[in-house]
Amino acid sequence: MIFYGEMTEEDRATAMELTEHDNEVIDQFRGDLDATLQQVQIVVERTDFYEEYDESGVAQAAERIFDKIQIVNSEYLQWFEVLLSFVFAIIGYMAPIWMLMFQAKMRQIEMEDEVMQFQTIILMLMRIERVNVEMILEWLERYANIFKEPIGKCLNNYEAGAWEALEEMKEEISYMPLVRIVESMQAAVEKIPIKDAFDELESERDYYQEKRKESNDRLIKRKGMIGKAIGFAPMVCMFVGYLIVPLVFIGLTSMSSSFSTMMTQT
Repeated sequence: MIFYGEMTEEDRATAMELTEHDNEVIDQFRGDLDATLQQVQIVVERTDFYEEYDESGVAQAAERIFDKIQIVNSEYLQWFEVLLSFVFAIIGYMAPIWMLMFQAKMRQIEMEDEVMQFQTIILMLMRIERVNVEMILEWLERYANIFKEPIGKCLNNYEAGAWEALEEMKEEISYMPLVRIVESMQAAVEKIPIKDAFDELESERDYYQEKRKESNDRLIKRKGMIGKAIGFAPMVCMFVGYLIVPLVFIGLTSMSSSFSTMMTQT
């Protein structure tokens, strides 16, 4: 099917061939700012492709190619292109750092969730009779994700020495809420009842829940502010682009013309 205004395959092939030969002539004058129409016409006359052209055809081809040469040679690196290159370079340089910061923040949230889950498990197990630290570690390992490796290593070394295994686990982890849980386990190993060793766990869990709730509220407010900014951005851009920028441009143009008129009158 051929639509109106669409080039046929034959016309497209002819246009491509003409463009290729024009580019051959343009390449000879690329970067030559002093090139003249007469020089271009001489080169066109010597080109095999234009041998069948008459004088008027050669002149038209030379003018067409000369206009293209002027456009090519007048092209230069503009200030906003340099600015954009710096912006994209900074974004490309900082993107891995921003990604690591984002992953660290998400990791922090995951650790908080996992430790709160540990606290819930311990609060349920500590009220069961005959429960010990090893059983608590086994349950924690089942539901662990981030801290699964140090907990599993502690369980493997538990028979060789409970205190030493917990101490090694405490040295491997750096998250303080979990460190406090391990210290409570060490206290329970020293023949202190499990319930007494974790007597402050419920208050700590409530504290971290309130802290997490407060951080979630701040995050929701921040997202709301970002959403409002994105929602008003099109209106602000339209207002600036269609009102302020044209008015400033007209004011500067009229000011420059007024100065020019005053200079000519003086």
